[in-house]
Amino acid sequence: MEVTRGTLYAVYVLIYFHLRPKGEVADLTLLSNTLDIPNSYLSKVLQQLHKGGFIASQMGSKGGYRLARDVEKTTMKEVMHIIQGDPHLQECLIEDFRCDRFKKCSVIKHVRNVQEVVNSMLDQLTIGQLALEMQFKEQQQQKLLGQEPLGVQ
Repeated sequence: MEVTRGTLYAVYVLIYFHLRPKGEVADLTLLSNTLDIPNSYLSKVLQQLHKGGFIASQMGSKGGYRLARDVEKTTMKEVMHIIQGDPHLQECLIEDFRCDRFKKCSVIKHVRNVQEVVNSMLDQLTIGQLALEMQFKEQQQQKLLGQEPLGVQ
């Protein structure tokens, strides 16, 4: 299992909006510059977050994106699911997977236990918790002059 770059970018976006005043709108360029994420990649991540119901898009001259719902208790596992599907350590853990390699595999039981621990950890890790621990670089905060500081001071 890998936490993809897309998942990390999605988490960064949700943390950004979680730390901003409720209802604040940010456009692609502001998000890209502030979070240091390429526009083209960020655009795809924002589409997935929109499709997953995490953010809403706003059209017009003051358009951009904003949170569609409170994400404080949104878990890392939920974000991973939207961006990259269900997190599996091994393909044999996917429901309906058929493996005819062995009559009985002694490894799968242990891998399943590890998967359960990982899932539990991902279920406990929330955007709110990550936001409390996040510290932005000074230059990221400078890009938002006139706005409240981001992250833990």
